[in-house]
Amino acid sequence: MTHSVVHLLGVPFAIVAGTGAGVFALLSWGIFRDSPFGTSIALLSVGMVAMTIYHTMLLVVEPESLVLHVLRSAANTIVAIFVGLLILRHRQLRRDQSGGEIPWTD
Repeated sequence: MTHSVVHLLGVPFAIVAGTGAGVFALLSWGIFRDSPFGTSIALLSVGMVAMTIYHTMLLVVEPESLVLHVLRSAANTIVAIFVGLLILRHRQLRRDQSGGEIPWTD
């Protein structure tokens, strides 16, 4: 498979940008580990790493390979679990909210 110069320059950029984003996500998880959203942030960092690997592989190998289909499926599953956890956590926090406070409205 032949690649243009833009594709070849995009691979190191994707690796560096994805690695930086993954490091910042892990640092955020270290800060928010004991918060209600700690598990969601951990899943987000794993999802970011999977998406970085997927997009880098997409630039390197042919687009219709089995490895890319499996990686895309895993990344989409992680994102779906992340969104589901956020919805569950939001409902739990809303349910645990004390009824004595007057809700703030605009």
